[in-house]
Amino acid sequence: MELDPREDGGGLDPAQLALSEPEKRILAALSRRPLGLYPAASVAVAAGVDRDEALPCLQRLVELGLITGAPELVLARPVRREVVWRLDVAAAWSQVPDVLRFTELPDVAPEPMPDRLPERFAHLFWWGDTSLYELPRHADFVAERILASSDVSSWGWALSTLPCDSLEFVEGHPHIPDDRRRLVRTALTKRRASPL
Repeated sequence: MELDPREDGGGLDPAQLALSEPEKRILAALSRRPLGLYPAASVAVAAGVDRDEALPCLQRLVELGLITGAPELVLARPVRREVVWRLDVAAAWSQVPDVLRFTELPDVAPEPMPDRLPERFAHLFWWGDTSLYELPRHADFVAERILASSDVSSWGWALSTLPCDSLEFVEGHPHIPDDRRRLVRTALTKRRASPL
């Protein structure tokens, strides 16, 4: 399918691409997550689209050259390959900038806090036994370990799921990097203002 830019050079008219509403929402969701998302079900949740609809939309957006979907090693126990979906920033911003700017996404309610630390975070605890940690009892320690780590994919879970008091506790620690402190402040402001 050949994509012809508009005469004014402002990108492609989405009507020329015949993007569906779910495809537009997926593009918008991926534009807000530069590290990408996996699996396809996570993309569906972030975009507010039906899970059965997400994979065909993702495949079509790859064919159009607006996103990429490639298997990568992801941190987990064990380490495994997952298809990580990412916006092709140059292509999308040059071809459908209005979709990225103006498509509204639903507010996604955070997952309820589990009673135990999920196994997927075991790689952040060198002893590897996540069953030792009860939540919210050990939430301060869990928040500190996650937000002091370099595993950016786990930060979002901690910021949206762990208690606000635990995030404030971590923010006060001098060994937490400044970028993490800013993330914590932003997350706390958003959570306290959100009706969800």
